[in-house]
Amino acid sequence: MGEFNWAIASPWIVGVIGLAGMWLTAKIQHKGRPENALIDQLQEEMTSMRGDIAALKTEQNKARRREMIRDNYINRLRDHINAGNPPPPPEWPEGLYE
Repeated sequence: MGEFNWAIASPWIVGVIGLAGMWLTAKIQHKGRPENALIDQLQEEMTSMRGDIAALKTEQNKARRREMIRDNYINRLRDHINAGNPPPPPEWPEGLYE
C-alpha cells in the first residue's frame, strides 16, 4: 500500500470541509425563516384586526348616538303625553338615521 499521499488527498479534504462549511452556513441562515414568516403573518393579521377594530368603534359610536337621540325623543314623547297634549306627537328627531 504505501505511504499516504497528501498531494492527492488535500484537495478532497479541503473540498469536503468547504462543502460542510457551506451547508452549515446555509442551515444557520435558513433557521429563522419559518419564525420570521410566522411573525410577518401575525403582523399582517394584527394590522387587519386594527382596521376592523377601528371600523367597529366607529359603528359603536354611531349606535350610541342613535340610542341617545331615541332616548331623548322617548322622553319628549312621554313628557308630551304626561302633559295631556293631544296629537300630533313631537316631530321625529333629525339625525336619527344618518
